[in-house]
Amino acid sequence: MLDHKLLREERLIAGFFVQPRKYPPGPFDRGQLAMLYSKVTEKYNYPNFNQLPNGAVMLQPATQSHVQLQELLVQVNEAIELHFNATKEKVLDIFEIVTQHFQLDNLANLGVKLIARWPVSGDRQASKFLEDKYLKISETSFGILGPGRDATGFRFHFNRGSSGLYDLRIEPHLQDLSKLSIEIDIQYPGLFSGLKGVGPQIQAAYDYLFSEVKSFLESPV
Repeated sequence: MLDHKLLREERLIAGFFVQPRKYPPGPFDRGQLAMLYSKVTEKYNYPNFNQLPNGAVMLQPATQSHVQLQELLVQVNEAIELHFNATKEKVLDIFEIVTQHFQLDNLANLGVKLIARWPVSGDRQASKFLEDKYLKISETSFGILGPGRDATGFRFHFNRGSSGLYDLRIEPHLQDLSKLSIEIDIQYPGLFSGLKGVGPQIQAAYDYLFSEVKSFLESPV
């Protein structure tokens, strides 16, 4: 049903908010954003740079990867082209460049999202795999919801205290219904200083995918 070798992480998104030094907070300085773009693109390929009324976006159109600085938000959205660890290190390095450039130390509310795909083997659709394994609902009962049901999925939410708020979605990938789409969103509410603990918090999403989530989907009912 599921070949463990085919589980692939595809995109990593991580970001945090900056604690303002004054109120009301202002946008990032446009001149400094242009200088930051020069620093980031010395190491990484983002050919497009778009200044916005309240920030800027550095974009790699080929992969839809981008770095966004807007209002008080700093976010990196990266396609995972080789392996999670290389992408994680790139995200951390960009965070380091940004925080050093703007001399940011008081940060808040780190968020991490990891998106993965897992093909269902054979000719079975991902919805049928989930329904047959986990749901005892007849087609008649499904029909109460109305016609045109293309996909069935699950959403789970876990409050793990200081380890974060986990939101897990397991559903068919709507562009290819033979694949499961797995989305792990971990929120770490609260203030933090510096980036020392951010690496392990990003790593937690990958570990959760290849440990608990993978085991859940492979386990017998």
